[in-house]
Amino acid sequence: MSDIKNPLNKQTNTNSDLLVEIIRRHTLNTDNELKNNTLYLANESVTAAELGETIGRPISEIIAFFWNRGQSVSRNQALTDDLLSDYCRSVNIRVKKKGELDFRQIIQEYSQKSQLQGLLVNRPPIVSIMGHIDHGKTTLLDTIRQTQVQKKEAGGITQKVSASQAEFQGQKITFLDTPGHSDFIKMRQRGVSLTDLVVLVIDAKDGIMSQTAEIIDYLHNYQLPTLVFINHKKPSETDNETNLNRIRTQLQEKELTPLEWGGEIIVVSGSAKEKDSVNHLLENILLFADFKSHPQSPAHGVVIDSFLHPQTGSQINELLIQDGTLKIKDSIFLNGKFGSAKIMSDIRGQRVTTAQPSDIVKVSGINIPAELGDRFLALNDEKVAAKVEQELAHYWEKKKKITPTPPSSKKKNVNLVLVADSQNSLEALTELVKKKNALHCDLSAVYKAVGNLNSFALDLTKITNSQVLIFGYQPPQSQIKTLKENNISFFSSKIIYEIGEKLDQIIDSQQEIEEVEEIVGTAVVKVVFEFSKGNIAGCQVTEGKISRNKRVYVLRGKEAQKIFTGEIKSLESNKVEKNEISSGQECGIVLKGFDNFKEGDKIVAFWKVKKDIMAEK
Repeated sequence: MSDIKNPLNKQTNTNSDLLVEIIRRHTLNTDNELKNNTLYLANESVTAAELGETIGRPISEIIAFFWNRGQSVSRNQALTDDLLSDYCRSVNIRVKKKGELDFRQIIQEYSQKSQLQGLLVNRPPIVSIMGHIDHGKTTLLDTIRQTQVQKKEAGGITQKVSASQAEFQGQKITFLDTPGHSDFIKMRQRGVSLTDLVVLVIDAKDGIMSQTAEIIDYLHNYQLPTLVFINHKKPSETDNETNLNRIRTQLQEKELTPLEWGGEIIVVSGSAKEKDSVNHLLENILLFADFKSHPQSPAHGVVIDSFLHPQTGSQINELLIQDGTLKIKDSIFLNGKFGSAKIMSDIRGQRVTTAQPSDIVKVSGINIPAELGDRFLALNDEKVAAKVEQELAHYWEKKKKITPTPPSSKKKNVNLVLVADSQNSLEALTELVKKKNALHCDLSAVYKAVGNLNSFALDLTKITNSQVLIFGYQPPQSQIKTLKENNISFFSSKIIYEIGEKLDQIIDSQQEIEEVEEIVGTAVVKVVFEFSKGNIAGCQVTEGKISRNKRVYVLRGKEAQKIFTGEIKSLESNKVEKNEISSGQECGIVLKGFDNFKEGDKIVAFWKVKKDIMAEK
């Protein structure tokens, strides 16, 4: 009876099995391989011993190769990219790295191969509004929200991508407002298809500007359908055929030939503040609104944002549904983990139990941090989920065993020669060194020995400028004399924690502490209020917070020239004195000793902190 009630059940199970097959194929190939004189690395780095085993060369030959070039390499030392390339080039082997496990690719492949043959229904188009700074895209969206939908409730949550939905002529349209084209390009570079259509907003006075041109190049590259909206801020000055033809010519030169000139690009001319102009734009958007979906299939889509709720501290994932229907309590597969959609709310903050294709919902309960563009999939088959978890657990365990800790060229490196009274003591010393590796400092054991150092080890110690750690016995006077005569730093102890304390001292000695400026907030001057007692900068905080107790500097022009550094005298919002103003809010700022503000200036708040500059690299 269940198959009769839901003919998709059988196909859904098959598709779920398909997900396991795709994951298995992506996770099987985790070994280093040599094929056709090409070394394929499954990990970021490889040890000398692993290299020899993979390409069939004696480890002694590899170590001798580097020794003859004045470089010491131990069998278990992770080789840098340069060292690996040098050796492989000497034996005519090319090096390529295998890609990391990409869950975006896995879910995208699954969604493409598991398309159901059931009933297709229309879904709302997903439209991105793009344009040069101050060309009116935000004004356009504000008009749409005010005239077509209720304003979104204030949630106090800053989003990388703001979303809204309008209903026009009985059809929904989902809008994405990207904070800048660079973020939008980042989405596409990750292989994410978030939008069906782009509305390119152009100021009727400025025409095509530098950022507009960059966006157009991008649209050509990805062949995205495009509408152009010419925004007249002062129609009396710009709404004439001469000016419109100027912009049409610019569009034609960028291979966006207007429809009225024999091309394919619809150009809408109007004011972003006027309802009639916006309605005309929406009518043209609906001409493209022929997008289909399978609402009965398991939901899948992309992450728009992921953040902690400022009040509750709970993890919130903002999801764009691209196909299927997402339901409360659905099990969500995201970034190789499973979570549950416990609470869902729409873009207005209203609780919902389902989300349809092209909807955007905020979901709590998944508890999986995710980046913009990560893909998710609703998977409610517990048996298949168990298989997926088993495949991934095996993959991560295998990855853990075969992945050495790669050295970082940005860190300081301290070479060590480890000597102990027994193999067990040497192993304990080796493990201690591994545990003591710090963020700013790599400890590399270039040589290990049981017993006294021979002449080879002494020469190696000098060549590599190593420090000697001796554990488990007191070296004889003859060896101490030799070490001192060769200016070799050494430390010996029979107590392991004393060795550990010495390692801490070595690590601490490599720190480079520096007092640096840390930016805590940025405000942009939108208007200057001139008064006889001093000018006030009317600002909007664009990043972080502006606080009265922080020092500030003023930047001007494209070169961001620093023209003043000092303190805030007054910080107000709505004529009320404030201690701090958060991102997105407007305020008035008065500085001590400076009032020569210009529109576009940036006021940057900062404080000075002491940091280990090596750890920051």
